[in-house]
Amino acid sequence: MRNVVRRIAAAPQLGLILIIVLLILVAQAANPQALAPANIVEILRSSALYFIGASAATLVLVGGGLDLSIGSLFAVGGVTVGISMNAGVPWPLAIIVALAVCALLGLVNASLITWVGVPPFIATLGMLFAASGVVVVSTGGIPRFGFPSAFTDLAQLNLFGIPLLVYYAVAVGIAAHVVLQHTVFGYNIRAFGGNATAARANGIRASRMNISLYVISAVVAGLCGVLLASRVATADPGAGGTGFAFQVLAAVIIGGTSLFGGVGTITGTALGALLFAVINNTLALTNTNPQWQNVATGVILVTAVAVDHLRRKRRFAVRST
Repeated sequence: MRNVVRRIAAAPQLGLILIIVLLILVAQAANPQALAPANIVEILRSSALYFIGASAATLVLVGGGLDLSIGSLFAVGGVTVGISMNAGVPWPLAIIVALAVCALLGLVNASLITWVGVPPFIATLGMLFAASGVVVVSTGGIPRFGFPSAFTDLAQLNLFGIPLLVYYAVAVGIAAHVVLQHTVFGYNIRAFGGNATAARANGIRASRMNISLYVISAVVAGLCGVLLASRVATADPGAGGTGFAFQVLAAVIIGGTSLFGGVGTITGTALGALLFAVINNTLALTNTNPQWQNVATGVILVTAVAVDHLRRKRRFAVRST
């Protein structure tokens, strides 16, 4: 039994897979529709946006940063594209405008962190509240709708029975994996997150790193907002917020990315996002109060952080011997 626990602690992705399989078996026992193709597709669809956002958040955390503003930038992306299209801007240009606005706000985050010296937690938390407030004030809290069908088709259509959202998520995930594991930029991210002092000594520039990471994070968060507006044909000023931000970060951390930086994989993040979708789906199929998701999230998140902390202490102990 101890060996099993040690293996799971050493390979958090294995533990996630076991939990996901167990939840699916529980759901199947309670409801035979759990493994029906339509339900599997719904699980993938519901995890897609979270995984897209979590892929970028993984890069930031591995690089030793933290971006809480993704929840508000989610809303900024959706509302900006909605307002632009309502004003007569063609939908492709409206998307570009929305992502450009988010990129600018990501640059503000990076500037505060890099040149002003504001801690990432404070800088991005401030942006979370500020951007959310601006979105609500600028719209009066009223959702925008009446979008062209070409725009709503982007996230509503299926290809070979699979939602386009899932294809987008896979594409973003593959791109993030390639960047993190197979490029010089990815090596620099891991090096800087693992030991910032040594990385600087080797010529890795913190300013360039932070600008790249926080702009990427902001643009991807805005993209999630755009895709949600397309999927539900409505741009809701209340979308995203702290709920989206913390669920994305929880998926990243539960997937094995270290809060201390330097360690993390997109594969683990994918499993973390999938776990949340399976939890929600299992609660629905078993007619369980959905608030239990918060309980499960809290327990799993604290466990993941504790395991990460113990693993980090063990690495330092080995290095010091």
